[in-house]
Amino acid sequence: MLKKCSFIIILVLVLGLVLTACSDGTTADPVASEPDDSLSTKTGVLIEASMHVVSIQAPDGSTYTFGVNDDTDIQGSELLGNTISVSYMGEYSSGVIAVSIITITEVDHESSTGKGSTDDPGAPQPKEPSSSDETIWYMTGTVKDASMNQIQLLYEDGHTYTVLKDDNTKVDEGITVGCTARVFHKGRMVDGMVATEIHLISDSPPAAPHDDPDTIWYLTGTVTDASMNQLQLLYDDGGTTYTILKDDDTRTDPGIVVGSIVRVYHKGHLADQMLATEIRLMQKP
Repeated sequence: MLKKCSFIIILVLVLGLVLTACSDGTTADPVASEPDDSLSTKTGVLIEASMHVVSIQAPDGSTYTFGVNDDTDIQGSELLGNTISVSYMGEYSSGVIAVSIITITEVDHESSTGKGSTDDPGAPQPKEPSSSDETIWYMTGTVKDASMNQIQLLYEDGHTYTVLKDDNTKVDEGITVGCTARVFHKGRMVDGMVATEIHLISDSPPAAPHDDPDTIWYLTGTVTDASMNQLQLLYDDGGTTYTILKDDDTRTDPGIVVGSIVRVYHKGHLADQMLATEIRLMQKP
């Protein structure tokens, strides 16, 4: 009888130890979630390029910023206005390091009088030509922001481009927000695009160039007011509102209301009355 009781006591103690081991959390830890190491890609127009940062504007008007380091694989030319594809690991967050940057479409300088290479015949020239063999590029547009370290230029294609400045950048007097300026710049993404000279062209925004009046332009922004005859569009800089006229021939996507992000294809330039030929819904409010 005593042996039987001793066996029962020992069995109870063993069961207690087993239950304690199961309840100490060593066997019930949750499995740690694996980090997202999938490769993702975003495509858009190159609007800013420095040694460590690039920004693109996607077709829906969204802006994405990526970090660049020594491991970033850069393929193709790296001019502002080029359409590029940026690959990165995991979910997007501003400043995520780019794994690769690939040029999809080269910007067409020849079809524009507002930007190009100073090597082209008849192109505007800086006051002090570069002493090296490095190509100097130029871009003319409306100054949207001018600070000690950079200048933002709204070009006629509707994109706002950012070019850095340094201690060697020569800037004309009178460069203020709203004026027309011509920025001469050099460099690539791996070196940083830096303005060499900034010339004041006019105290007001640029007038419409003398081109085909039937040329179609586009502009992306948020609808702030919509009526039968016109559309008020807040540009993606958050501070400029444009009025676009509509007529019976304007093709308009259904579902466009205040707060919608739309792309407007239009005749006429920013300085003139713009007549919409087509209004596409890019994102609902």
